[in-house]
Amino acid sequence: MAKVDEDLDLAVQGAAKSGGKMKIIIISVVIGLIVLGLSITITILLLKGDTPANAPANAPAKAAAKHAPEPAQGDHAKGGDGHDDAKQTSNTAYLNLSPAFVVNLDGKESDIRYLQISVSVQVGKESDLEIVKKHMPVLRHNLNLLFSSLDFNEISSREGKEKLSQESLRVIQKALKKSTGQNIVQAVFFNSIVGQ
Repeated sequence: MAKVDEDLDLAVQGAAKSGGKMKIIIISVVIGLIVLGLSITITILLLKGDTPANAPANAPAKAAAKHAPEPAQGDHAKGGDGHDDAKQTSNTAYLNLSPAFVVNLDGKESDIRYLQISVSVQVGKESDLEIVKKHMPVLRHNLNLLFSSLDFNEISSREGKEKLSQESLRVIQKALKKSTGQNIVQAVFFNSIVGQ
């Protein structure tokens, strides 16, 4: 009988040991699934925050404005139109003219045949953004005509890009002046220029 009790004790201990291993396996699997679920959730949340749908429409324009040159020491007192620039900069707004402009180039002087330019404009106040958006087809048409007449060699230097920025501003202001009677756009920024 002692032998039977001893066998029963060994059987109970063996069952307890295998049950303990099973608990460890189950707990490990549950912890692994929780960690996997958390990592997937965090990844989705982080990626969802970077989507263009969640980003403001003028985010690239604001980024371009950060890199815009500061006005010279004497330039901040009065603007070219006689208005106090300090008031204008507090209400300054930017608009990205998306999608980017893609034009064919003549290519007589260069091997570059296509040009892609991403453009943003600066206006004096938020309400002017709606006016610019309303006249977007006219602005895009005039800028397409300007960009397609370019020679890539002329805009490959910094000076060429600055000259193109001023010419783009002139074209936009002329079109808006004709449509609205106002000079709304104050500056033009290129977020990217790619030639191929």
